Amino acid sequence: MKAFFYKYNLLIKIIIAISLGVLIGLFLPYEITELFIAINIIISKLLNFAVPLIIIAFVTNGISSLEASGKMLGITTGISYIFMICAAFLSYFISINLFPKFLYDVPHNIFDTISSPNGTVFSQLSQINITPIMDVVPALILAFIIGIGVSTIKESYIKKCLNEFHNIINLMVQKLIIPILPLYVLGIFAKMSASGQVFKILSVFSKVFIVIITLHIFTLFAQYFIAGVIAKRNPFKLLKNIIPAYLSAIATQSSVAVIPITIDCSKKNGVSSNIADFVLPLCSTIHLSGSVISITACSIAVMLVSEKPIEFAAMLPFIMVLGVMMVAAPGVPCGAILAASGILQSMLGFDGSMLSLIIALHVAQDGFGTACNVSGDGAIAVILEALNQRIFNKELSI
Repeated sequence: MKAFFYKYNLLIKIIIAISLGVLIGLFLPYEITELFIAINIIISKLLNFAVPLIIIAFVTNGISSLEASGKMLGITTGISYIFMICAAFLSYFISINLFPKFLYDVPHNIFDTISSPNGTVFSQLSQINITPIMDVVPALILAFIIGIGVSTIKESYIKKCLNEFHNIINLMVQKLIIPILPLYVLGIFAKMSASGQVFKILSVFSKVFIVIITLHIFTLFAQYFIAGVIAKRNPFKLLKNIIPAYLSAIATQSSVAVIPITIDCSKKNGVSSNIADFVLPLCSTIHLSGSVISITACSIAVMLVSEKPIEFAAMLPFIMVLGVMMVAAPGVPCGAILAASGILQSMLGFDGSMLSLIIALHVAQDGFGTACNVSGDGAIAVILEALNQRIFNKELSI
């Protein structure tokens, strides 16, 4: 039993948070809900403060670690990016055509049904100012400049400092940001429950989850079909061998945590140790097809609910940048949505309420997105093995 709770720790906390939030909003005095609203505002400001730091720490570390490793690096990165962009566009076109058919019943501007906390103590709490050190776009540009610069300088002292900075921010994410997410979700659902709309919202968004998970499965079939064609292998057997990694990722919600399992599954698919040990740790950082599907679909759902116009001209650059931003996603539960929250605000114009809802939606199904990510990593490994063995006659340099 202890092993079960440890394995599904975050998922259990999220379920408890949602349940408590509904009960608090329904049965406790509104003053209690106000307290959680105020706490949510503070957490939201803390997340906004953390996003530029996460971008600088993880994008810089990711780019600087991609040192010249021959053709294999470029091909792996290219395939990963193409897989993510295709998955995101699939999610966009399915969502834009399907979601309006069942999201019409959701009350628009659902967070406006509850005013901001107006009690003296709560008002003071909510007015605490936590200003980010810089905006998201300057942080991203700075991260690329430093990352590329450090990757070209050998024996750089700056790289050692950046590695320590990365470790500090990673520690902040794991020890502070991730543990407070259940409290954040609790406040969101207490807020929705007090508005009297929570069950309608949960009913409608459960359909969004079904669509997202279906897209995950379809994407995996497509990726393994491509891998099977290139490697001349049965894609269904390849998928069967990757199931342990898929299930482990649902439980841990972390791409990094299941790397050893993914490597073992990929070796059963005929991937050599040399390829697996290089490709899979790299893809755990740069390939997140499941996450981009979830973020794209959830963002469209939130925009529809908020009556915000959805234009392809705005979604196209968002999707292209989202693929790049996934380099900044910490390999921890909910790391993808934390990395993407900056461009959701800067490129799609998400306000605090919209960001709160998309984080809650993403957290609720994060394990399935992670499972799609790591399983897709296995498909890329199969493709790289085939290219290495057949097309390039083992001349690719790792």
